[in-house]
Parts: sequence; C-alpha cells; structure tokens
Amino acid sequence: MSDAHSHESTATSDELFDKAELAEFVASDQSAGRAICKMLSALFIYTLIAMSIAAGWTYYATLPS
Repeated sequence: MSDAHSHESTATSDELFDKAELAEFVASDQSAGRAICKMLSALFIYTLIAMSIAAGWTYYATLPS
C-alpha cells in the first residue's frame, strides 16, 4: 500500500522572498500600522467629542424650567 498523499519538500533550500523584499514588506507593514493607529486615535477623539456634545445637549435639554 503506497501513501498517495506524501509530498516531498522541494522548497526547503529555496526562499520565497529575498532579503530586500522582506525589508520592503516590513517597512510597508510598519507604515500601515502607524496609519491605522493614527486613524483609530482620530476616531476615538471624534467619539469623545461627539459623546460630550450629546451628553451636554441632553443634560441642558432635560433641566427643569
């Protein structure tokens, strides 16, 4: 009985990417991470401002006259 699913690894010595490509991937990944961080920070600050305005508006709208 032979194993029909046995695969030999022919790419053990061959690298998929060279060092320059890996450095480019790392740089792109870091740049994207910084951009996402800035975007999330801006959205968080916007949410705080919007929440503060809505809370103040609700507070002053429900004051007994």
